[in-house]
Amino acid sequence: MEFPERISSKITKVIAEELEDLSEEKLAEIDYGIAAFIANSYKMVFIFILAILLGVFKFLLIAIVSFGALRTFASGVHAKREWTCLPSSILVFFGITYLGMISSLNIYITGFVFILCFAAMLRYAPADTEERPLVSRKLRKKLKVLSCMTVLALYAIAFYSIGTKTSSIITFAALFESILILPVTYRLAGSMYGVGLEISNNKEV
Repeated sequence: MEFPERISSKITKVIAEELEDLSEEKLAEIDYGIAAFIANSYKMVFIFILAILLGVFKFLLIAIVSFGALRTFASGVHAKREWTCLPSSILVFFGITYLGMISSLNIYITGFVFILCFAAMLRYAPADTEERPLVSRKLRKKLKVLSCMTVLALYAIAFYSIGTKTSSIITFAALFESILILPVTYRLAGSMYGVGLEISNNKEV
């Protein structure tokens, strides 16, 4: 179990002891949210400083907010080791930022990309990990709905600002996150896909 999962598990246990009336599904949702927050917060300071030094802080912030909003609900493959997490995050966030800055996506390309993203969310979100499996079917359904709604919200913003760097960055952020929830991406990364769903199915047998 990685550091974020260990800490979130301990915090969730304390919450469960203090609030005994919370359901198992709600506790799973709390645990999931805490782990996601911890996993992403500690590395942001370094990335923000680097962005300021490179003069792309505003555009990187757009990339992080867009990518993070969707990833919060859809999840996706993670770096398997903590020491590879920061380099991977730098590659993803700055890749999204610079691709958006040098590209001018028209309305047709943007629309096509978001159709693919919506289809990926509808089919594969949420995509959990071995360290943080999503066992609760109720939570999985909720996260899928929120993932699809987030894609639509991002598309609305990208469509409204079409032809700008902001629009392109948002589009690439949605595309990158959608790629990270695909089973083929899990296989390439050497990770197991659908762990929580498999556990849930085994419990029902």
